[in-house]
Formats: sequence, C-alpha cells, structure tokens
Amino acid sequence: MNANVYLSAYLAPLAPWLSRPDVTDVLINRPGEIWVETTDGAMCREPADELNEMALQRLARQIAAASHQGVNREQPLLSATLPDGARVQVVAPPATRGGLAMAVRKHRISDLSVGDLARDGLFDAAHRTDPAKAREADAELEAMLESGDLQTFLKTAVRRRKTIVISGGTGSGKTTLLNALVKEIDREERLVVIEDAPEVRLDHANSVGLVAVRGELGEAKVDADALLAASLRLRPDRILLGELRGKEAFAFLRAVNSGHPGSLTTIHADSPAGALDQIALLALTSGVDLGWEKVQTYVGRVIDVVVQLDRVDGSRRVSEVLFRPR
Repeated sequence: MNANVYLSAYLAPLAPWLSRPDVTDVLINRPGEIWVETTDGAMCREPADELNEMALQRLARQIAAASHQGVNREQPLLSATLPDGARVQVVAPPATRGGLAMAVRKHRISDLSVGDLARDGLFDAAHRTDPAKAREADAELEAMLESGDLQTFLKTAVRRRKTIVISGGTGSGKTTLLNALVKEIDREERLVVIEDAPEVRLDHANSVGLVAVRGELGEAKVDADALLAASLRLRPDRILLGELRGKEAFAFLRAVNSGHPGSLTTIHADSPAGALDQIALLALTSGVDLGWEKVQTYVGRVIDVVVQLDRVDGSRRVSEVLFRPR
C-alpha cells in the first residue's frame, strides 16, 4: 500500500497527461521533456522541467519497488505494470547513450460494439488491399535502379519505408551510408537506435539511443537481443540497429514484420546474396524452431533492399544493390 502511495507521488509530474482520456502513450527520452501520443496518432513534445535526472531515477526506482523488481546499473532494463494497468518500459544507464528513457502505455478497456467503433470513424479510412498499386510503386523504384539513379532510389526507398540492410566489409563505409540514409527519415518519426558503441547520428528530436553493455564489473551484460525486446515497448516508428552480429537477427526480423517497416541495419558480408544468407544463419542461432529454407524465405520477405559496399581502388563504393519488389 505504501509503495503505491509513494509511486503516485512520483508519478505526479505525468498526471496531467496520464489522466487525459485521449492520451495513449507518454514517452521520456531525456530529462526536462516528455512526448505525448494521442488517440488520433498525433505526437507532441511537452516541457517538464520538474522531471530532472534525479526525479526520473526516483520514479524508476519506485516503479521497480512497486513491482518487486530492481533498476540500476546491474539491472538497467525494467518492464512493469502500474496499479492502473498501464505498461511501463524503463531503460537506464549504462544501456542508454545518456540518461534514463521511459515509455508508459496507458491501459485502455473499451466496452464498444462494432457499431460504436464505426460511429467513432474506425473504418472510415479503410480500403481494400490493392497489390497492383504496391507493384506500381515498386516499379517506380525499379526504374530508378535500372536508370542508375541510385541516389534517388535510396532516398525514395527510405521515405517509402523499405527495410534496408547495408552490407560490406570492415572499413567499407557502412555506418557512413547508414547515417546518410537516416537523414532521409521524416523528422516527425520516432526512432530507437541500438548499437554497441554510439556511431549513428541522432538528429531527430524524438529519438532514443540504446547501447549494448558488455558486463563490466558491477554492470549487467545487456545484449542487442534484450535491447530489441525493450525497444518494442518504447513505441518506435523505426528501429535502427547498428550491426547484425548474432541471435538478435531473428528479433530484428520479427520487429520489422510486426509494424516497424523502414528499419535499417548493417551486416558484414561480401555480397547481397551473402548478406541474406548471413542474416538467416544468425537468425537460426536464436534457437528458432524453423528450418533453413523457411528462415531464408522469411528473411526474403522482410528485407526489401540490400546495398553492398566495397573498396574499389582504395575508395569506398556501392558495388551492387539488391531490391526485392513486392
């Protein structure tokens, strides 16, 4: 009982938004501000001066205490449920680039009929899936590629939310190209970046940088796989994964396929076909109970574009592009 009383006190700075019926998510990327998403899909930034780093740490600890968990440098990931049913995800240092990140998704129970939903406009924007329209859009991308206009192709592919893998060897310029592609993402989108070391530029205001932790003395080991699971609760529009190296490959594929198209990553491989095979091999290390052919098929369905980088006469160059029209 006392834990909930203390929790309510620490949640007070968020109360104006948590109490609003039109608010679905309250997101904290850094001290002093929050991002609020409403039922119409709009997201806006609000000042919250009282939410300094100390206040956020105390709030996170109180949420952990109320759910009989801990959150600290040894346990930087916290997934919990508030007394009112709201779901909370906390990612604390050292698993973030800076301070603590938090997402609160409100618990909504609506006793509505199909007729009620129709009157609320749920179905107003619905349309029948038109494969021909999708093929037409992809044909435009194919034409750009065929004409050799790779710059326009890549810019358009990013804006159309194609999932892109950048493949190449060490020092081939994968991160440089990744940073360039990130600049083409709409500034209104929310990005979650997962890396071993901070290399991706985060110029988007609504973004969170997560960092894998190697498990030094007094700190937990937090790998990319665990951060991917946490990232899905941070309400991303896209996930940027610095590099696919291990079992997190399958979690990345599932994340893309569960509502996050347009995500970007890199991988060490010497060809686009080799990159897709490498992703499939890494996915199998997760222990997923699928055969090689099924995993290959799944990879092919999720990944839209593979850009191959190589060194040509000492210079970094795109040597090949694989595009899979739908």
